[in-house]
Amino acid sequence: MQIQAQQVLYSQFERRLRAAGGESHYAGSLEEAARLIAEHPALTEKLIILPPGFAQREPWGALLSLLEARGITLEEAEGPREIADAPAGLSDAHLAIAETGSVLVAENNLAARAVTMLTIAHFVLVQARELYPMLESAGERLRQLSTPGTGQQHHMTLVTGPSRTADIERTLTIGVQGPRVFCVLFVESN
Repeated sequence: MQIQAQQVLYSQFERRLRAAGGESHYAGSLEEAARLIAEHPALTEKLIILPPGFAQREPWGALLSLLEARGITLEEAEGPREIADAPAGLSDAHLAIAETGSVLVAENNLAARAVTMLTIAHFVLVQARELYPMLESAGERLRQLSTPGTGQQHHMTLVTGPSRTADIERTLTIGVQGPRVFCVLFVESN
């Protein structure tokens, strides 16, 4: 029953994100996530910018050698200037909301936040168990992330799809002030 409920939530998330111009994939393992990222059409330059310290994040650090084995060059972000218009960035989200197709990106470091906002393509990893039906059901998790202490997140953003604006002559434009490609990968915990 639990697996079926997660599949329904994932389908709802996928529909909502697709309607906002993004895409999502479900990976049963880190190996499958590495394949999906490495084969993505947005990775023509085979370069991904990572937030500082990403290699130490669990379970995502293990993904990096799998990407390198597939010919992807990985560079750690230094600052916003070096990140602006980089071909692709990779980050992780603390949770995802099925009702809106949104992910919660929380980074305290400016360079890490810039990876989520300034790269042309943004790939986001989310542990499959962190998919919630609606924002209200993620309340306890949000409290954990905002509680003072070493794990406190000071800058949290809900992201739904690629950057978009209609300010330019009332024409919808994708990627003017942020990523043109927004790809969320749900990964089963290993």
